[in-house]
Amino acid sequence: METARTLLEDIAQYFGGPATPRDQLDLLRRDRLDAEAEIRTVLDRLASKYGVASEDVDDTMNSIGAAIGDMTYEPETKCLEEIDVKPPV
Repeated sequence: METARTLLEDIAQYFGGPATPRDQLDLLRRDRLDAEAEIRTVLDRLASKYGVASEDVDDTMNSIGAAIGDMTYEPETKCLEEIDVKPPV
């Protein structure tokens, strides 16, 4: 789970957005990890309540991770293309 972002970083992102495609890509990947961590917490709680095996939660998380990857494929690809196109500084 990636929650080490500072309040200042979050405020800067909110008002200005990521400055570079690399920043956008990093933010996208952190947000995906955060989303998966939140979903995992909910599924673990549900599994505990109803006695669902942890392997079933793991399988579900694999499917969710793939779905989140599919959902964010285009923005990620766009960032990667912009990173490759820009000349190194």
